Amino acid sequence: MDLKNIPYEFRFTSRPGEAKDIARGAVNQGFSHVISIGGDGTAHEVVNGIAGSELILGLVPAGSGNDFPKAAGIPLETPNAIRKLANRQTRRIDLGLFGDEFFVNGLGIGLDGAVAFRFNEMKKLRGELGYLWGAIQETLRFKGFNVKVKTPDWNYTGTALLLGASNGQCHGGNFKLAPNAKVDDGLLDVYVFEDMSIIKRMINLPKVRKGSHLNLNGAHLKQVPRAEITLDCEVKAHLDGESILLNPDTYKIEVVPKGLEIISPGDN
Repeated sequence: MDLKNIPYEFRFTSRPGEAKDIARGAVNQGFSHVISIGGDGTAHEVVNGIAGSELILGLVPAGSGNDFPKAAGIPLETPNAIRKLANRQTRRIDLGLFGDEFFVNGLGIGLDGAVAFRFNEMKKLRGELGYLWGAIQETLRFKGFNVKVKTPDWNYTGTALLLGASNGQCHGGNFKLAPNAKVDDGLLDVYVFEDMSIIKRMINLPKVRKGSHLNLNGAHLKQVPRAEITLDCEVKAHLDGESILLNPDTYKIEVVPKGLEIISPGDN
């Protein structure tokens, strides 16, 4: 990419939340584009800094899972991703909204939230293998939790192993929790897995990785514009892979159709 005639600035982050502040500053300074170089967590912060503005997002994947670039049709190889930026082809995609926080790829509550906590604490084992090891460990130890889920045409009350809302297909690098999800269909894929024995968890874990779990007993997936989740205990969760702890409360989730313009070839 020839940068000779394009005004630009490089900014580096040194603490959590700084990417959001930098992105918000780019909006205030009148920049037209911001390029996020990092993983889904970095993209998450940048989007929460630019959401609602006309600023266009570009991505160079450099994270552990890179689930959002996969969903948005952005090459994972750095040279190819940069070439796509140079083409400047854009399209609008959906965002998710959890309370007042936007997410680009997905929200996970329960088992996958616990996996995110474990993965983010790992020092040596990273990438897809780290997610897989964390998933195996939490599959053996995680305890189900009570939840109420309400959508416009479907409700669930009971004990869950995990639940969430996806804009993209994958969580945790290569777990196809929402195999039919699309980032531009105006819907979120809300899923609930009822709690099950450890043996059944281990049997079904490979099916979740492949995205072949939709016909399992106790697996529910609905494509909806919004949902409401009520928890009666503290539960681990993640937003775009970033760990959060949810207190007992009722939480609202909704899609923001075409809420973000990105540089993307639009292959997916």
